[in-house]
Amino acid sequence: MSARSSRYRTLLTGADPAPADIEWLRRRNLEVDVRRYDLSEAELARALVGKDAYILGGVERATAAALSTADDLEVIAFLGVGYQPYVDTAAATAAGIAVTNAPGANARAVAEFTIGLMLDAWRRITDLTRETKAGRWPESKGRNLHAKTLGIVGMGTIGAIVARMAADGFGMRVVYVSRTAKPELEQTIPARRVELAELLAESDVISLHASYGPQTARMIGEAQLAAVKPGAILLNTSEAELVDPAPLRAALLDGRLAAAAMDGYYVVPAPSAQDDPLGLMALGDNRFLVTPHAAGATEESFRAMLTANVESIGNILETGEDPRVVNPGFREHARWSPARRRPPRR
Repeated sequence: MSARSSRYRTLLTGADPAPADIEWLRRRNLEVDVRRYDLSEAELARALVGKDAYILGGVERATAAALSTADDLEVIAFLGVGYQPYVDTAAATAAGIAVTNAPGANARAVAEFTIGLMLDAWRRITDLTRETKAGRWPESKGRNLHAKTLGIVGMGTIGAIVARMAADGFGMRVVYVSRTAKPELEQTIPARRVELAELLAESDVISLHASYGPQTARMIGEAQLAAVKPGAILLNTSEAELVDPAPLRAALLDGRLAAAAMDGYYVVPAPSAQDDPLGLMALGDNRFLVTPHAAGATEESFRAMLTANVESIGNILETGEDPRVVNPGFREHARWSPARRRPPRR
């Protein structure tokens, strides 16, 4: 840490902190440089010069090239959970930079948003609103969610909250795919663990909450979409790349899927309908809904995620240890040792 600053020099992207948030960060010894959500690789590289910490809240990618200028950087704190598409973790590890995230901090927000997308896609709320405002009065006969089957892929914290909301609020049955069984959940709501093929065949609503990674990239492809229950809808509030876009479009066009809704898109910022090479943006709101990675963005979740990030930054810069570190191998390449840790800032 340079003697020129009495606080940890921190880059914050993609957030719109209120003055009270900035003051709160200052009281926690962070001098924050706030930047927009979509920095290019070159812009991020320039912004990281001289920074001790980086709170990644935008859609920029912390690539090896972007990190090449970050000679003072010791920690990247991801403002959320799914850091994998946004951080070249191997490059950060090789540079001795700790990567942390904020597990659970936005779980309630994402779960509530998922239920909102479920209702919208199932009952065509956005589509009917657009039609009515255009001067048309379309006939519409929907379907109740009560007693329908919800299939959850990835029964972590968010998936479990969605399952309870659906079961308790709508009387839905739940089937789920998970690396481990959830006996406590199964004791309190009608839920059972199944294989993916059975989930796809049984579910009226399929909701994706799996973490993105090499094993889950495009896990929903042509074969999986061919096996879905006719008239089902697909929700994805995790990462767009869990679903192969070409067969998704085909399934929506031929009616195998009644609708799909996703938070975030394959291209960021999302292109217009005319410019989308994937063709999904050209589909009507009765078939395809998309929101700008907004599921986890609430006042409450922002402060919870920011709090977790600030705690991680303080822990890493002062002790070199934090329970939210996702790349423990960074310690083998760090430019410091615990014995040289700086004292806490005053």
